[in-house]
Formats: sequence, C-alpha cells, structure tokens
Amino acid sequence: MKVICIDDSKRPIDIPEHKWVKKDEIYTIAKVVHLNLQKNTLGVELEEIDLTDCFPYEYFLANRFAPLQPNSSLHKELEKEIETEYTI
Repeated sequence: MKVICIDDSKRPIDIPEHKWVKKDEIYTIAKVVHLNLQKNTLGVELEEIDLTDCFPYEYFLANRFAPLQPNSSLHKELEKEIETEYTI
C-alpha cells in the first residue's frame, strides 16, 4: 500500500538521517506489525528503507503515514486483516 509521510519528527539518534523518513515523501508499506512494547501501537516496515542494522528500531510508527488511496481495496483488506488479527 502506498502511503505519504505526514510526520518525520523525533528521529532517534540510532537511525542515520539517510534511513529516516521524510515528510511529504511517498513510501510503500511491506509489513504491518503490532508493537507490544509500545502499548500495542502499529508499526510498519517500508520497502524503500532497510532498518535491519538500526536495532532496536525495526519499524516506523504507522501514525507517521497516511494512505494515498484510503478507499482502495488494498487499504480495506489491510484494515480487515488488522482487525481480525488483533480482536481474537
């Protein structure tokens, strides 16, 4: 799903600038996870940025992004998957 970055503030010092999101840039979400240690916040993995060498940071907070096409079938499918997975 394509998203646009709406919040690029508060970059952790452990993540280099070249691996940090930029406001108004478009990204592709590759994976969505529940971040249990952060009050069950949603995190996203982006196709464009590899954070594997930025431990403990593995995901960006989902609220940093807004969907480009909020009514797309992919967006609806993702919402349904998240609801199903976390309401059990």
